This record gives sequence, C-alpha cells and structure tokens, in this order.
Amino acid sequence: MSDFPLPRIKDFLQSVVPFDAMEESELQRLVGLMDLAYFPRGEVIIQTGAEPSKNLYVIMNGSVRVTLPRQSGEELLIDVRGEGDTFGALSLLQGEQALFTVTAQEDLLAFMLPDEPFRALVRDNQVFKRHFSFSLARNIDAVRRAADRHTTQMTGTGSLGLDAVLTGSRVHELMSKKLLTCLEATPVKAAAILMTQRKVGSIMVCESGGRPLGILTDTDLRVRVLAAGAAPDTPVAEVMSQSVKAISPQAFAFEAMIEMARHGVHHLAVTEGQRLVGVISDHDLTMVTGSSPVGVMKEVAKVSSLEHLAGLPRRMNRVMETLLRLGGSAEYMLDVLSEFNDRLTLRLLRLTQQAMEHEGLGPPPVQFSWLALGSAGRREQALNQGQDYAVVYANVPPDHEEAVHGWFSEFARRVSEGLSSCGFVGDPDAVMSDSRRCCRSESSWEESFMAWISTAEPPVLAQAAKYFDLRAVYAETGFVETLWNKILGAIERDRGFLGRLRRAGSQRRPPVGFLRQFAVEPDGSYLDRLNLKEVALDPVAWAARLMALDQKVRQTNTLERLGAVARLGLLKDRTAEDLYEAYSFITLLRIARRLEENHNGHDSGAYLDPASLNRVQRKMLKESFQVIGQLQEFTAQRYPD
Repeated sequence: MSDFPLPRIKDFLQSVVPFDAMEESELQRLVGLMDLAYFPRGEVIIQTGAEPSKNLYVIMNGSVRVTLPRQSGEELLIDVRGEGDTFGALSLLQGEQALFTVTAQEDLLAFMLPDEPFRALVRDNQVFKRHFSFSLARNIDAVRRAADRHTTQMTGTGSLGLDAVLTGSRVHELMSKKLLTCLEATPVKAAAILMTQRKVGSIMVCESGGRPLGILTDTDLRVRVLAAGAAPDTPVAEVMSQSVKAISPQAFAFEAMIEMARHGVHHLAVTEGQRLVGVISDHDLTMVTGSSPVGVMKEVAKVSSLEHLAGLPRRMNRVMETLLRLGGSAEYMLDVLSEFNDRLTLRLLRLTQQAMEHEGLGPPPVQFSWLALGSAGRREQALNQGQDYAVVYANVPPDHEEAVHGWFSEFARRVSEGLSSCGFVGDPDAVMSDSRRCCRSESSWEESFMAWISTAEPPVLAQAAKYFDLRAVYAETGFVETLWNKILGAIERDRGFLGRLRRAGSQRRPPVGFLRQFAVEPDGSYLDRLNLKEVALDPVAWAARLMALDQKVRQTNTLERLGAVARLGLLKDRTAEDLYEAYSFITLLRIARRLEENHNGHDSGAYLDPASLNRVQRKMLKESFQVIGQLQEFTAQRYPD
C-alpha cells in the first residue's frame, strides 16, 4: 500500500456508489487491500484485445476515455469517466480479453482493488452484484433498495421537502383498521344508527365470511333512502353503492390514490384474499400528504367557467408532488396526469359547445371525435406541455362541407385557446395551432394517412409521426378503430414505410457520459446544457412507435408498446426491462425538476444543467443513454434505408 492516508481513501469511497452501502468495518478492510496508481495523460491503461484487467480501478482524480477501435483505424468514443467512476470490471468479471481501450484523458489518480477481493465482493455482496450486473434494470433496483436518501438522489427532489418516511408508504400503514361493517340484510335505520354512534360517514356491507359487497355512505342515505322515500327497514343491500373497489394492504399508497382518482371514489376496501381487513379513504391520504387527486379530478366535472378551469392545472402540481413523495412510478404519475388532462379537455369541449350554442352558432352539425396526438396520444404528457389534437367529423355531401368545416374550425380554435389558458402551451407548429388544418372529415384524414404510408419521404414523416400516436379522447363514431385497421393494413402492404419512418427520426445519439459540469457527446464534444426529452425520451418513443407499427400493436403508450413487442419476441426481455427503467427514470427526473422549478418560481425550459446532477443521477443517466443507443442501433439494422 502506498503512503496515501487510509482515512482519506475511506472517506472518498464512502461517497462512491456502491462502496457507500458497505459497513464501515468492511470498507476499512477493503481499503487496506487497495493501491494508489498514477497514469499520465495519454497512457493506455487497458488495451482492446489484451488480457483481462487485474484490478478494479476507482478514479479519484482525472478522467479516462473508453473507446472501441474501428476497421478504419479510428477510435469510437464509448464513454468518458471521471471522479468516482470505475473501470476494468467488465473484462475482470467475464475473464475474457478486454473489449475496450481505456486511456488517461488527463493525468489520473486511481485506487486499484485487486481482482480476487473484487470478485469475492461481487459474489458475496448483493449490492455489488446488482451494481456490476451490467443491467440497468438491476442497477436502478439496487439504488431503490439502498438507503432512503438515494430516492432523493435519483430524482433530485430534496428541496421539495418530500419526506423519506412517506416514500414508498403502504396501504396498511395508512388505512383505518377499526372497521364498521354490517350484513346485507341489515335495515338502513340500524346501519344509520351505527354510523351515528361511531361518528363516521360510511359503513361497509359484507357477507358473513367477510367479503365486501358494497358501501353505504351518508350520500346514499340522503339520495336513496330519504329523498326516495324508502322504508326504514329496507335492507342496506338495496340502497348501498355496489361494486366496491378493493386494494391489497401491501399496495403502495400512491396506487390507492390512483385507483380512487380513476374510478371517482373516496373509499377503497382493503382486502386479503376476499376478506375485508381495512378501509382507506382519500381523507386518510390527505391527512398525511396534504393533497389527494380525487378532489381535483371530481372538481373538473363541476366547473362552469373557463376561468375556474384554468386554475385547476396548477393544483395538479401539488398532486404530482404527493405522488412523487409517496414513491410513485413514472407510469402511475403519467397515468394520473393523463387522466386529469383528458377530463379537463372533455370539460373544455363541453363548455365550448355550450358557449357556441348560446351565441346562436348551433350544436355540432355532425358527429365528431376529438383525438389526442403525440405525447398526449401516448398518455405521456409532461407538466405544462402543449397538447396536439385533431378533430375528425363525419363525411358530408360536398355542398355541406364548407359550412360543417367552418363550425368545427371555430370550435377547435376556441378549444385551443382554452387549452392555452390552462397552461398547455406547446410547439407553435403543433396541429392545434391551425384550427382549419386540424379539422377534417373522416375521408380526408384517411387519405392523409394512406399518402403518408405510401409516398411520404422522411422530411414529411418527421412532422406526421405524431399522428400515428392517435387516441380518442372523445368519440361519437367508431372512426379510430376503422382507421387503425386501414393503417396497419397499408403498412403490411408497403413495408418500406417503416424504413422511411425510421430515417425521419433524429439520428442523434445520446451523450456517452458526464465529465465534471459537462455532458460528453459521442464525437467527444462537451455540452453545458441537456435536453433530456430530445436526447433520450424522444428516441425511445420513436423506436417504440416504429416497432409497434411493425408488429401491428395498437397501444400508443411507449412503455406499453415496449412490453407488447417484447412479448411478441421482437425485443429480448432484459432489453425491454432496461428500456422500461431508462424511460421511467428519465421521466421521473424531468417531472421532479419541473416540480422543483415550479416550487421555486424558476423555469429553465426544456434544458437541464449537467452540473446540477448528483453522482447517482449521472450514473443512472449514463447507463440509460447506453441502453437507448443500443435501441437506436437495433432499429437502424432492422429498418434499413
């Protein structure tokens, strides 16, 4: 061992993942096995094709370039690694010739852990095994299982005051266990007396074995008993709210919030097997978190003015904070946000229609559908992001086309302005910005899709791709289903469309990693700001759309598309898992940053400062970028020019 002070080595390693998860005594023992090495700038430390590395290197100071030689003699930049990063693990664990060349980019100081102690550590320590498993899904899982502080490290939400105590809360921790129940034959008067005695607003109706059948609430007593003139001895089974929704006590609290919001209920039965063990209400969640999505969701339907409607999206920020605080996944958070956006849009459609009728413009002249496109069509719309929509109305005779088109153009213009007033300000080239272009008959839309598939070149498809994420928010006809049948049939007849669509997407590759305050591009250049949507999320969404159309998958959500094509065998399960984790992690990071900016009154737009990322975030982003780059290579090979 060199003369470098052991305490300083230990202090340094305690800030490096995954050494930071080790017990202090074990870390102290490991430090005693390490050597400190110096490599001048330009020295090759590991050579492609050479014997496996004899050490795991932990960079203390300086940086290295990880490259792969090409047949042309050039070096392809794979990664740049700096302080706190490691290298040498791949060839060491696999016991094979080195795949990559590692060169000191700057004068380098690195701690070296010999191969045998390192292999033993990976074999015996689950944290190290997951970390060096070379699977993004496993690495993210390792971080989740580590100390609570890693949750904040992953999303960067410390300034939001998101308590670690609440992160990952389970239903059984928050539910009411003092149950008030009755049998289905119980008279409503007896049930009302029990509710009064216990000072509660509901009673669960169960079978004798404990299986919940329904719930009787104060509202049921007012509406179905008193107002309806029901007799006091009426069995509760005749007036209770049936089809009570149930959830497991082991489910996460955010899942309960989502179930309540989705079904518009205030209570969930908590069951083990089919036996009632508790009840959780939105009040239980609100008491802990200060917010619940159920109230916001229900308030949308009650809004009678655009001014009131415009204030509701701001309240959704608090709901999203709550979900983040409770450990909500990206999939669940986007689901809640999309549900809210859909309800807000539906209410806006209704208010706009009422206003036009009141002004003498009349009701819709024919049946129509309102379609969500792009991120809204994929149910992946971020906070304060623009919404792309299209209006499809039933075919009419040529002599009626102008009048019908005029009504829907005005309708779309007003709805677009309403969406803007609610904070959905997006790309000025979005469909909704041109109310005349976004409103067309069914036959006109069909012609456009068939033309895109059969003749459109990549520049046109770059603008048209969002239309292949279409989803009906409001539909009076079966046009969407009919259109999907025609789209998939046309693609089957013209497979060349898939290659043109692939080329229409951005060919830009994600950064290879980070060095100090910069992100490092594949060409070796440095970025001081990063658009995660542009370099990471959009490429995954584009590839998932491409593979879904190839495999005749009708889902539009990116994560659902990835899962579907994996089940069909187009993607390997591990690849699909890694892509799922990469997309989810980056989505959560973007949501957390937007919430933090809203909380602090700042707005950096779409850009992220790489210098603001902590070590855990950098590691996860770098591995996510690698997985996304592999996906781009796969689609380029499968859908050639």
